[in-house]
Amino acid sequence: MLALLLAAVTLPPPPAAVIVFKSGERVTVTGPADSAGHPDFPWLVQDTLVSPRGDAAAVRFCYEPPGFRFCEVHLARPGLPTITLKNSSVLRLLWSADGRSLIGAGTNTVRRWNLSGGVRVATPAPPLIEPGVTQSVSVITRLWLDRGNLCVAAQDQLFDMQGQQKRRTVTTTRYALPTLKGLTTTSSPASAGREEAQCMRVRRSD
Repeated sequence: MLALLLAAVTLPPPPAAVIVFKSGERVTVTGPADSAGHPDFPWLVQDTLVSPRGDAAAVRFCYEPPGFRFCEVHLARPGLPTITLKNSSVLRLLWSADGRSLIGAGTNTVRRWNLSGGVRVATPAPPLIEPGVTQSVSVITRLWLDRGNLCVAAQDQLFDMQGQQKRRTVTTTRYALPTLKGLTTTSSPASAGREEAQCMRVRRSD
């Protein structure tokens, strides 16, 4: 009993973010109450993003014990219950230009949520496997919007059978919104002056 009381005393309070919407309504978004057995590594507010329309906001909470990171995103709207989004352990967040879609990226997957919490998931195309390469690892490095589409940049490492890195490439995939349909993929060799590939636009036929 004493141990339980001590644990209750030492657990950090849950993090919270206060959001003021365009309507003037204030909403407090409260994060997880504990850190799953890691009281020295409390949950923290990492991002608070209000949608371009001002009628929704996303709050990303994370905790980081050694060698690990876990996050979850809460979606708040005036007059409605706050939603904890599914599959929301992401490292990056971005609203679509129309404010109808929230976009997140984990290590190597992209997620798109609507304002009801529904989610779509996409995985950027892997780099082309060349002779002597048996495995590739890709890490998403940036998200941005371009002419109504989503661009996702990744850095790739290619390995041989012995686990030795053969080379590095950079790959950028363009997606249509809100479907997350892949439109174009561009890959280039990585170099000191090239940290991401170009986000190629779709060529229109005459």
